[in-house]
Amino acid sequence: MLFVELLVPRGVFDERERRNLAERLTGRRLLSAGETQAADPGVIDLFESLSHVVVREEEVWNAGGRLLDASQGPWYVVNVIAGMWGKEMSEHLISRITAELAQAEGNPEPRAVVHVISLPEGGYGLRGRAQRSSDVLQLIEQAKTGSAAPVPDNMIVDPVCGATVPLEDAVILERDGRTYGFCCTHCRGHFVKRSSGAAASA
Repeated sequence: MLFVELLVPRGVFDERERRNLAERLTGRRLLSAGETQAADPGVIDLFESLSHVVVREEEVWNAGGRLLDASQGPWYVVNVIAGMWGKEMSEHLISRITAELAQAEGNPEPRAVVHVISLPEGGYGLRGRAQRSSDVLQLIEQAKTGSAAPVPDNMIVDPVCGATVPLEDAVILERDGRTYGFCCTHCRGHFVKRSSGAAASA
């Protein structure tokens, strides 16, 4: 569910290096890595199956008012379309993408600009029809496999997407004497809507 477009100046990287950069920016790699949250393996598989990475060499590149050429080394512009959750995912994606480019280049501060772009509700198409956030969350919920690892005391598992989230960062819902924690307001809203619908039909 990510579309990652990496732009680099022509002639800086050979084909093998461009392929390596593309492998570093896959959905699996960007979403699996994280110090504070752990994603559900089934959800990662879903995101990976619906994600694309392209690397483009740009013939003409003007940065800071001057034309660049291969002799000036790597520059990067990364455009990431992150579905309806760009706002929630932006900090993580910017950090992970910059870290991957830094590691590839061997430079702790690569010259990289990362744009995380959100789509409007219904602005993502899959299988011939527009997908709303509730449709995508349903796919995520179906893909969830659950983790066999025990959950530390200071963490909570999102019941919708299966992400393991620090309690202090979680979006909390108290309901029927239970505490639920979510990675974002979208998962919380989906859970409330689904459980309210189930209660009404009972």
